[in-house]
Amino acid sequence: MPTLKLTDRTVASAKATEGGRLELWDTAVKGLYLRVSSDTRIWGYRYRRPDGSQPRIRLGHYVPPEQAISDTSALTVAGARARARKIQTEVDDGGDPATTRQVAKAEAKAQAIRTVDDLAEAYFAVCETGEYRPSRRRKRPQTIKAERYLYKKYLAALGSIRVEALTRDAVRKLLRDLLNAGRGITSNRVRGLLRQIYAWGVLEGRIARNPAGELVDLAEEIPRTRILTDEETRSLWRALIDPTGLRRPLPGGRDEPVMVSRPVRIAIQLAMLTLQRRGEIAAMRIPEIDFNAAVWTIPAEKTKAGRVTAVPLCATAIGLIREAIALRSEPAPGDDPSPYVFVGRSKTVPYLSPAAISHAMRDIREGIGSLDLTTHDLRRSGATRLAIAGVSPFILSKLLNHAGDLGGGSPITMAVYVQHNYMAEKRAAITQLETLLLAVVGASADRVSDTPDYATTARSALRFYNPSAGPIGTEIASVF
Repeated sequence: MPTLKLTDRTVASAKATEGGRLELWDTAVKGLYLRVSSDTRIWGYRYRRPDGSQPRIRLGHYVPPEQAISDTSALTVAGARARARKIQTEVDDGGDPATTRQVAKAEAKAQAIRTVDDLAEAYFAVCETGEYRPSRRRKRPQTIKAERYLYKKYLAALGSIRVEALTRDAVRKLLRDLLNAGRGITSNRVRGLLRQIYAWGVLEGRIARNPAGELVDLAEEIPRTRILTDEETRSLWRALIDPTGLRRPLPGGRDEPVMVSRPVRIAIQLAMLTLQRRGEIAAMRIPEIDFNAAVWTIPAEKTKAGRVTAVPLCATAIGLIREAIALRSEPAPGDDPSPYVFVGRSKTVPYLSPAAISHAMRDIREGIGSLDLTTHDLRRSGATRLAIAGVSPFILSKLLNHAGDLGGGSPITMAVYVQHNYMAEKRAAITQLETLLLAVVGASADRVSDTPDYATTARSALRFYNPSAGPIGTEIASVF
């Protein structure tokens, strides 16, 4: 049970063992502690009752000071101490805060859900805690965030209706309005979310029927099969290297130059070379990359399949990642260094926004004249190239981190007994993809992976990393 004066630096650098947890106790405020696991940092407070028992109260999750304004549900070190002192004041006045909170929670849970808004909020709450897992696994935070956005934007108009009074006709009208407005796929997603919310309500016995479950999707969804031609691949790659001279058309016969920053262009190149999703690339962290082994390990909470995936990196990808790190701006005085390869401009989202990658693809595709081209098409195109080259579908599924392909084995065999990441086979496929891609674009791995003079850039990059601060500093030192 380590005891020390907690600071934002020590909290940010604290690491728990794989699958374990670490508790750090603060010397400044007795009873205040931080529980650190592989992916969470939770504040708690312990006090002593007159009978000698020592209940604990969860205070909230840790957030760095620069994110505190945008995340009101989280606590900095100073905020946690202030809350802990307030609770201790209750105890000193003869109160029992833990019992008070348990009673309030039980009463709130027992209250009837009256409106659609009430039902939705209760649904999101149990998804966030992991109590409700509709697909047998906990929803990822970004999934819940997307669902909350979808609800707020398209379903809030139904929020004040009494939960049992919502009819199929009202839901159908909402979906039909979206369809007629050209938002057919959105109408399907809205129905799916409302169906899940009401399904949980039925399961809990709060309501008797599911109005969205009694309807079908209004828009036909045809799986996208778009892949890039060799000429499109060449044009795109050259634009990613240097977009100078590219112009995108505007209404009224006007046009404007294509302006896409180098880090965003690097992210798109990595999508072509790794076949990983845009959101995973945008949130790439330096500690996830083993530069010596040329492997990028993506944590389970960041993948669509909900499981850890180890992605082999070719020489060109390694060079691009190093270039992206060297291009990062030095943090402001007093700010901690960002662990992200692509640092975001917003304090709310500390890494590159996935939407920025999509917007860049839109501008570039218009500049090169390849309409209807998305970032996800790069993933499909690369997989198709490898399939034509003879890579097995099973290895492609492993490389793409798809959950369904079992390689001919039974679910229990492949999920439980075969604990193998097929790294050698995946690396062979990625190396082959690099060779095929660079042959199409007319470049060599040596030329493409050339990056700025790291003898001069390494020192400036390391300036805002402290190797003695922990794994991040140590990891970055091995990059160059």
